[in-house]
Amino acid sequence: MKKQILVLAFGSALFSSYGQTTWSDNAAEVFYNNCTQCHNPNGIGPFSLMDYATAYDYRAAIKVAVEGNVMPPWSADTSYQRYFHERLLTQTERDIIINWVDLDGPSGDLGTAPPPPVYNGEQVLPGTPDLVITMPNYMSKATAVQDDYACFSMPTGLLANRKIKAIEVIAGNPSIVHHCLVYADGPGTYPTDSTSHSCTGPTSLGLIGAYTPGATPTIFPETATFSSGMTLEAGSNIVFAMHYPDGSYGEWDQTRVHIYFYPEPVTNFREIYAGPIIEDWGFTIAANTIDTVDASYGPIAADLTLMSVFPHMHLLGKYIQSYGVTPTNDTLNFVRINQWDFHWQEFYFFQYMKYLPVNSTLFGRGIYDNTAGNVNNPNDPPINVSAGLNTTDEMFLVYFHFMLYEPGDELINVDSLNTIFLSQQDYALAKPALIQAYPNPSSGDVTLSYSLAESGFVSVFIYDVNGRCIKKLVRGNQSAGEQKITWDGTTESGTKTTPGLYFYSAVIGGETYSGKLILNH
Repeated sequence: MKKQILVLAFGSALFSSYGQTTWSDNAAEVFYNNCTQCHNPNGIGPFSLMDYATAYDYRAAIKVAVEGNVMPPWSADTSYQRYFHERLLTQTERDIIINWVDLDGPSGDLGTAPPPPVYNGEQVLPGTPDLVITMPNYMSKATAVQDDYACFSMPTGLLANRKIKAIEVIAGNPSIVHHCLVYADGPGTYPTDSTSHSCTGPTSLGLIGAYTPGATPTIFPETATFSSGMTLEAGSNIVFAMHYPDGSYGEWDQTRVHIYFYPEPVTNFREIYAGPIIEDWGFTIAANTIDTVDASYGPIAADLTLMSVFPHMHLLGKYIQSYGVTPTNDTLNFVRINQWDFHWQEFYFFQYMKYLPVNSTLFGRGIYDNTAGNVNNPNDPPINVSAGLNTTDEMFLVYFHFMLYEPGDELINVDSLNTIFLSQQDYALAKPALIQAYPNPSSGDVTLSYSLAESGFVSVFIYDVNGRCIKKLVRGNQSAGEQKITWDGTTESGTKTTPGLYFYSAVIGGETYSGKLILNH
């Protein structure tokens, strides 16, 4: 009790320094930056957090999820390794949400709330994809006791091998697609399985892409000296491995994959591979035990560059870790998940690619709980569970995106290269409304101009393609007449943005306006 009193006292002191925590002054911005990527009207979240009224209605559940580190969903331990596009709340953001709920969710002046984020419809990558593969329209068979796993094998119709530059998986019904794993099947022999409801995908084939809520498309690195990507073979199939969770029964989905190819011929091409380098198919977790599985691979025969890591277990999993050890006994941390959650799996892309020298060894460790105390245990009472393909079996796999190393790979900022790709396409700009943006596209400053019929509150924010606010241009009262705001292309911290697509969002006179901005600097 004393500890709780101290925490509440500290929280009161923290927020009294700048006034009461309200939706308009504090909370909305936290929700916009961290929650609405999934919790928007078209997202997988069960409710939208784009408006005050809905957030207020769900405030108690929100507090429980934040205090329990359930939301935002992010499993990887960032004290072990850092990744880009991390979904994490800062301590200040956590405090704001909890304090807002404890105060019974005050609204503040809704007319001064920050402008909402802008989401670029269902497609993030610009332009027209070179190949679109669509799975059949499928109705989820998930029940209260069994999620639905289905696989669909679809022909590409390719007559020649092509090099993949980027790939985007677009959920047909984001409200029910928990995840989709996309595999390239060169021989075209993997069958469709929409009847067993336990097909988790062909682990022996090349994994080329994935969709999870909040995830971003995969854009392979390209610099002035090389182009990297994956080869999609002529006559190959694309395999969709779909997961539909409890509560989705009767809902329909038709997920598709957008693939962008390099123009032919491709020079200095470097093949990227994806596969379970670390795996174990020979273990059994005895009933009523907590057991550990260790696996390794190596020494490796060549220098490698690692781009991402994707650990995989099933329902008995509790903990998973992967790292590498070099010939000089240096340890390279890849991923550590202290509380495994079968329902939230994804590729974790490193902020900078990792150099793994020849003769290094990769290691993995998984801990499994096959006791009655594991609420996710599919068997009651527990039974012996071995490695296998069904969801009620177990797996121990660690996938990587990797390629043969060349000097300097570890210095490449992959996130920066991703946004550069976005600037190389043409965009359909929003129709001019109250706000005019010029020049657009721009290689320097961008000016936003608008006219106010009368004095009033104005807010104009810049958002990136993931819906995160990167710059607050204005938020306050302005006089009537012509107004101009110049954005120099920097973030709130003063860092220069990378080339790519951005959005402005504004509230002027109580109306919301938004549009696209393209930076080519």
